[in-house]
Parts: sequence; C-alpha cells; structure tokens
Amino acid sequence: MSTLQVDGATITALAPQIKAKKLSAVALTESFLARIHAVNPALNAYQTLTENEALNQARKLDKELRAGNWRGPLHGIPFSIKDNLATRGVKTTAGSKHLANWLPDFDATVVERLKAAGAVLLGKTNMHEWASGSTTINPYYGTTANPWDKTRIVGGSSGGSAAAVAASLCLGSIGTDNAGSVRNPAALCGVVGLKATFGRVSRYGGVLGTGGFSTDQFGPLAKTVRDCALILRPIAGHDPQDPLSSGETVPNYVSSLGKPVKGLRVGVIGGYFDDLMSREVKSVFDAALRQLKTLGMKIVEIKIPHMDLIPAVQLATSRVENVATAHEHLRNAPRDFSPALLYRHVKALMMPADVYMTAQRVRRLICDEFDAVLAKVDVIAAPTVGLPAETVEESRQGFVMVDGEKVALAEERGNRGTLCTIPFNVTGLPALSLCCGFSSNGLPIGMQIVAGAFEEGLIFQVGHAYELAAGWYLRKPAL
Repeated sequence: MSTLQVDGATITALAPQIKAKKLSAVALTESFLARIHAVNPALNAYQTLTENEALNQARKLDKELRAGNWRGPLHGIPFSIKDNLATRGVKTTAGSKHLANWLPDFDATVVERLKAAGAVLLGKTNMHEWASGSTTINPYYGTTANPWDKTRIVGGSSGGSAAAVAASLCLGSIGTDNAGSVRNPAALCGVVGLKATFGRVSRYGGVLGTGGFSTDQFGPLAKTVRDCALILRPIAGHDPQDPLSSGETVPNYVSSLGKPVKGLRVGVIGGYFDDLMSREVKSVFDAALRQLKTLGMKIVEIKIPHMDLIPAVQLATSRVENVATAHEHLRNAPRDFSPALLYRHVKALMMPADVYMTAQRVRRLICDEFDAVLAKVDVIAAPTVGLPAETVEESRQGFVMVDGEKVALAEERGNRGTLCTIPFNVTGLPALSLCCGFSSNGLPIGMQIVAGAFEEGLIFQVGHAYELAAGWYLRKPAL
C-alpha cells in the first residue's frame, strides 16, 4: 500500500479530488491511519481507533461514488470525535474512569449527521477528565502532547481533537465547549475552532456531566475557516431529540466566504482582557487588529458594564448544572473521580439555590449588554487564551512566569485558560478561534471573532478574510 502525503492537507483541497474520482476514500483513509500509527504514540491524541469500521465505511463511500452518488464535500473525509460524544458500538469514556467500558448503542446526533454527510470516522480523541479542565492531562488515559512542542499542554478539554487536526491525524474533528473547550485547544494548537450559537448544533448524545445544560455547545475543529464552514452546515439545525436545539434556518456558510469586509466594525472590549494577556500575546493580538484595519475594517472600543461578573456567573451556572447529573457516580464510586474533580463537585453540591438564581438574573443583564453593543458593531475581537501553552510541568506546578512575575494558572476568578472564552458561553454567542500569530518560541496564539446569535456566516466571512491576509494557517508543526 502506498500512502498519500496528508501532512497539511485540508478538506477544501481534497474534497474536489474525491468528487472527481481522482482520489479514493479508501486510499485517503489508509493514509491517515498510517500517519496515526506513526505519529500518535508521541502525542496521545487518539484514545480509541476504529480502523476496520473506517475502512468499511470508506469502501462503501467509494462504491456509492462510482454509482454517481456524491453526498457532499465531506464525502470520504476522515474525522475524529471527542470521547464524550456517543458512538454506536465504540467505547465512549468521557475521559473518565466511570465510563471506561461503556459501549453506547446509539450515535450522538452530530455523529449521525457526519456519517450521513459521508465522513469517515477514524476514532475517538483523548480529553480532559469529564471535560472539566483545559489541559488534557488525564489521570486515566494519559497526557496529550502539543504538536508544536511535546513538552507543552495541548489545551482542553477537546485537546485530543485539536492535536489530531494540527498534526494531520484527521481532516476535522468535533469537540464540545462548556467554557472554551473547543477554542482553548484550537488556539494552543494553531487550528480553527468554532463554538456555535447555543442551540445551533444538537447536544443530543453528549455525555451528561461533561457540560452545563445552558453553557455547553458543540463545534468543529479544522485547519482553516473554510473547512470549518464546510463542517458546520451538515451538523447544524433543529433536532427533535434535543429540545434546546434551534429551528433557525441553516444557511450555506461557504457562500459568506470572500464577501468584502471593508467597512465592517470590529468591537474591542476594554478592561477585562487586558490583564489576562502577557505582553507578547497582547503584541500579537494588537498586530492582528492592525491587519483587520488594513482590510478596511474599523476598530471600535466598546464596554460591557458588568463584564467583571462573568467568571462568577459561569462558575455558579456550569458547575451546578454539571454536578446535577453526577449524583449516581458520586454515590456509587466517588473515588473514581480524580481528587480535584471530586472536591469540585462536592463544592458545587453545596451551592445554594439562590446563588444559582441570582447568577441567571445577572446573566440576563450581561446578555442584554452584549446585544446592545452588537447593535453598534458587526463583530467583536478578543484574545482566545492570554498565555501561550505552558509546559506540562508548569501546569502540574500550578504557575508560570509571565513578564518576570509568578502567575497562578488558577486564581479566584477561575482557570486562566478559560477566562477569555467564558464570556461567550455565558451569553451563548457564536465564537471562532483562529491563529493570529506565534510566540517568540514558536507557539501559536489565537484570536476570537464573535458575532450576534446565529451569525456564524459573518464570523466565517471576517475570519476567512483575516486568515488569507495573515497567512498563519500555512504554518504547520514539524513532526
């Protein structure tokens, strides 16, 4: 078997070749499986491989194509799936000890829709335990290493998915995002990650307890903005099995790409993000804003009066909603949680009901403030993570040196890895992270583009224009 060169490949480049029958789904799948066997041992991005199922699916898709049935741009495209999304007959652990041997008898809706669109599922990716952290240092399934520097964290909780995309171990992946769990690893791995509008993508089949009922959203990770847009359309839309999914019309997101961005207004929120960024990240972010300005966009400083209350609202909301489904595990096998997560759940159980209710009232106020601002600007730009990826050792120690000062990775407001992303979980607004530059030691840095509810097309429009102008997406880790 001769394998194809898939390092750096994109859906955009390969889909037309499959459609034209110049490339077979089987050959592509075999090539990605060979690369996984060669590279994954050093990264630990995949937890479970589904080789036989993937090859059988690829053969079926090639047969369909020969008969004239092309399912769309994801026909024959190799994907991975975060391990907290149910996959029929395939182990789904949620990165936990409790579910180490669970074999679901159904597919999550996003998995079902990907399969219907012609995707080939290569396997399940490693993640933070119960999706409750931003490092993917997993006590049961090992640490996922960053493809740009294997001594560093990959981010989380969808860390395996981001690493797999960055290292070209798949062409796309689906992650979940309760506090930044798609965008945080996307930024630290230099790929594109989207947290769609709350309700845009069905959450049916996500493992309960791996995301708050009102803060968690699912979304794609890919190499480019265009690839991300290609993935979103087939997985979006109302799902009768998810009462919180939206009936809002699903547009053709790719049609937004290439539209002019000149004259669009970009809001930059003053205050909140400033002390979260190191000098180097701020310098890179400011350069990205200048690039947007060069494209003809207008930079406007905006204010969200109650921005400083967002960490408290997120904590009082998502931790209470998460623990609400953990009672059985807490009663029957409490020590099967890592100590840190066990104590976090115990604290959440003691949260008074009036604290949760007050958080929802404040949340409504914050959402109204964002809506008022988005009536005056088209999109908002913000850093994704305020620091480049720390080393695994630094993460375990709990602090890093930033601009000559010792900085704790967990503080009174919460986890520094998610403080830049949680505003858009609290509000439910769509947010895209894409690479906006690199640190002095070659680590990727991310920028978020945010818009009003169900304005993913506008986000893709701006992100695509920036991506092409800046060219950061052309870099790839040396593996």
